[in-house]
Amino acid sequence: METGYQIPFTALVLIGCMLAFTVVTTFMFRRQKTSADYYLAGRKVNSFINASAISSDYLSAASFLGVAGVAFLFGFDGIIYALGFFVGYIALLLFLASPLRKFGRYTVPDFVSERFHSKRARILGVIGVLFVSLFYMAPQMLGAGKVMGLLLNLEYETSIVIIACIITLYVTIGGMKATTVNQLVQFWILFGAMFLLAFIPFMVKGYTYTEVVQFIHGFKGAEPVTGQAFDGAAYTAPAYWLTNLKDTLSLLLALMFGTAGLPHILVRFYTAPDGRAARKTVIYVLLLIGMFYILSPYVGHVIRYAFLRGEAMGVSPHLMHWLADNGKNLAVPVAGSYFGGQLLLGIVVAGAFAAILSTVAGLIIACAGAIGHDLVVNVFNPDMPERSRVTVARIASIIVGLLGIPLGFWAESMQIAVLVGLAFAIAASTFFPVLVMGVWWPKMTKNGACAGLITGITGSFFMILGKGLLPGFLQFKNPGGFVMILTFIAIYAVSKMEYASKGEAALPPDTAEVMAILHGPETA
Repeated sequence: METGYQIPFTALVLIGCMLAFTVVTTFMFRRQKTSADYYLAGRKVNSFINASAISSDYLSAASFLGVAGVAFLFGFDGIIYALGFFVGYIALLLFLASPLRKFGRYTVPDFVSERFHSKRARILGVIGVLFVSLFYMAPQMLGAGKVMGLLLNLEYETSIVIIACIITLYVTIGGMKATTVNQLVQFWILFGAMFLLAFIPFMVKGYTYTEVVQFIHGFKGAEPVTGQAFDGAAYTAPAYWLTNLKDTLSLLLALMFGTAGLPHILVRFYTAPDGRAARKTVIYVLLLIGMFYILSPYVGHVIRYAFLRGEAMGVSPHLMHWLADNGKNLAVPVAGSYFGGQLLLGIVVAGAFAAILSTVAGLIIACAGAIGHDLVVNVFNPDMPERSRVTVARIASIIVGLLGIPLGFWAESMQIAVLVGLAFAIAASTFFPVLVMGVWWPKMTKNGACAGLITGITGSFFMILGKGLLPGFLQFKNPGGFVMILTFIAIYAVSKMEYASKGEAALPPDTAEVMAILHGPETA
């Protein structure tokens, strides 16, 4: 066992209580008669509960561990993640929340398929959902593995397997109803943990943001433990990590508009009773996550402050080594241990688990909907009875949940927020342009929608996974903004060419009726 390691009993008790609540909730909501019950909780979730659940779904390991971690690692540039994650909901409120709920389907592929009457668009939508969601799941599993390692001194691989099995079990049995109730509770756990992490150093210790930043800015020398050179003036200035305007703009566009293309977030608006409730939900979400994103960069900078001062602040050698080795992902738990001992560490680790459990649960539901509802039912067997559809949903949930294991293994050496940012890049490149144009531009055609989906999927795939094969000017730290612009161009160009050759025949026959539904008054 690692030197200096102590079993955090408080953390174990709190996590045990949270898991016990999850088990009870899952048992209570284990019966779903229809696929709408399983995927959408019967469309009866009120705005505040939905907002808390969405916030929990959204404030993933990337936000709870990653934003503070990337602020700890990269300073000013890390704040861009908090800004982008927050602003994304404004785009969602303005462009998509209410129209999508008025359209009244189950999933994102549902929208593109039924808006353009295209089975090919549905299949491309399914591929996009899986691509985004599995890419998003990898950093959640990374966070789970790192936190379990800190908590129980377990091997990373063992931690991944345990967490994947727990989440898969409760989502498969409880569906969206159990997931929503669990996410409601999990949000207030993780928000409370982040609040305490900011409150104690600011109000109890008296570490003002000005003092922290001024100290870091003036520090120039070797970091404790690692001995690596550290220039505080560069760390507190823009472009410490994002070295050019191209990378900065592309990352910001990906974070801002990727939110409005995340399948596991969009599906939650279908759980609202109507479009008005969907808009109200987004306003609540903005308030909740806005408070969170004010706190998390401060925590990242405070723990960098503590790390640089080292022994002068009484930071134990054990925590110093954790920061040196895992600060990019574990600055938040280390801050909990340093500022509040076992009790705050327990609360923080429970918050991290809440963030991970809620987000992975949402991703599993979204992927299960894509596989079960969009692919198996709507493409291969439209006449499948409701009870069989629920069974298919559960099987799909098991498959997707267990895929988290290899994804977690693959992501082990990466930074959580940076990896999630790449998932946002895929969402911004693929779904945001197609949804926005589909909702607001009546002259968008079926082939235009398919061209947009193909451009977004293939473009983001090659620019992320094949980055090394591209010339230097096409290599981005996050290519989301660049590919998103290409997708808009593809949709517009293909739609215009098709309309020019076919006229009104190029458009879906019910375009006027669909636009009336999307932008008209609420129907009873």
